[in-house]
Amino acid sequence: MTITIHRQTSESGRTGFSRRRFLLSTAMIGVTTGGMLRIAGASGAAALDAGQSATLLRMVQDIYPHPDLLELSHYEAIVEIVAAKAAGDAANAAALTDGLARIEAQARALHGTGYTGIADPDAREGLLRHFQHEGFFQGVRWTAYFAIYDNKALWPRFGYGGSSVEHGGYIDRGFSDITFVPAGPTLEQRLAEVGG
Repeated sequence: MTITIHRQTSESGRTGFSRRRFLLSTAMIGVTTGGMLRIAGASGAAALDAGQSATLLRMVQDIYPHPDLLELSHYEAIVEIVAAKAAGDAANAAALTDGLARIEAQARALHGTGYTGIADPDAREGLLRHFQHEGFFQGVRWTAYFAIYDNKALWPRFGYGGSSVEHGGYIDRGFSDITFVPAGPTLEQRLAEVGG
């Protein structure tokens, strides 16, 4: 693509830009450069293959294990988000694919099988702890964190009704609505226990 810059001659005979042409020219240069950088970034980012996607899926499930609350599709959506972020950034993609490869290598060295082949969740957790402070791991961790706990569609699954400030607080809205804690004794049962 070639960009032609037209010059304008002033009354004094000096050649110069008009303000409009200058703004148009710089805008076109910005659009062209941005497009070229996006293409270069996308071509430099490696897509995850099926094995890497499976490792990443198992990894996300092991970092945030909610088998009774979340479905497989929720975890798969997180994998897609992580993969999309990697596709847009070549350095991020390289770190992610390298990290997943090292998890696989460590799994084979310690357990004789790939990461997804390790049946014991505690063994998988122990393996992940070797990588927990690395950048690729933290990127996956925080992406998954926000995709799960900052997702209003998933809040009801955790028993969270959202912010209550705009509804007058929790005293009149949801203070005693939790379902994951067993009900305690009634006031009469407590008084009977203490002989009151």
